[in-house]
Amino acid sequence: MRNYVLDGHTHTLACGHAYCTLMELVEAASRRGLELFCLTEHGPEIPGSPGEMFFANYRIIPPVINNVKVLKGIESNIMDKDGAIDVPERIAGRLEIVSASLHEPCIRPGSKADNTSAVLGAINNPLVDFICHLGNPTYELDYEAILQEAKRKDTLIEINNGSFFIRHGSKPNCVAIAKRCKELDIPVILGTDTHFCTDIGYFPYADRALDEVGFPDELIINLDTRRLTDYLEAKGRKLFADPRKEAEELF
Repeated sequence: MRNYVLDGHTHTLACGHAYCTLMELVEAASRRGLELFCLTEHGPEIPGSPGEMFFANYRIIPPVINNVKVLKGIESNIMDKDGAIDVPERIAGRLEIVSASLHEPCIRPGSKADNTSAVLGAINNPLVDFICHLGNPTYELDYEAILQEAKRKDTLIEINNGSFFIRHGSKPNCVAIAKRCKELDIPVILGTDTHFCTDIGYFPYADRALDEVGFPDELIINLDTRRLTDYLEAKGRKLFADPRKEAEELF
């Protein structure tokens, strides 16, 4: 397996259906040898997820904990066939990374055209950095249209390791997505979709899917943290801010 140094998709107790704390994630990430992970709690329309105040107060989380960098973000929910997400701009614009996903509690599976329209709308939202678990067979999608638009808008595509054992039937779709991303030179970001800390940074199934299509390492974001931070900073994201440093300047 490749030497992955970051995880693009993780959750904690705060999302209402994961089972570890942020510190437990940090400790597990450190043991795994990760340099960085993205904290991407579910958007507020998923039952049990935190509200706006939770995300607004992310600033108090140190940017580096136990030598592991933490990017503070959200896995937003695509809410309709136009691709609206459940995070207002006043919140999303202050986060360090924003993904978007189709989840059944928020948007019922529709026709292939409607499902695809929903994803295309999210891709065209400048606040969205990457699209999650497109391989989910619950939603029939036009992958060619989606990936062509992702290429045009410079939106990252996730290969979700959790999909291989949580969303049954995802493997053929994930392999097909990886193959077409390779052909179109679209970078992919791997996410464990960790809901229990021992999964963080461990991508055995996604890694095999990439091997199956001969996916080039240079298009895998997770092999170098600069690939992700450069991408986000080019989009105008301000990363690793710490209000404690601002306080120090007062004295």
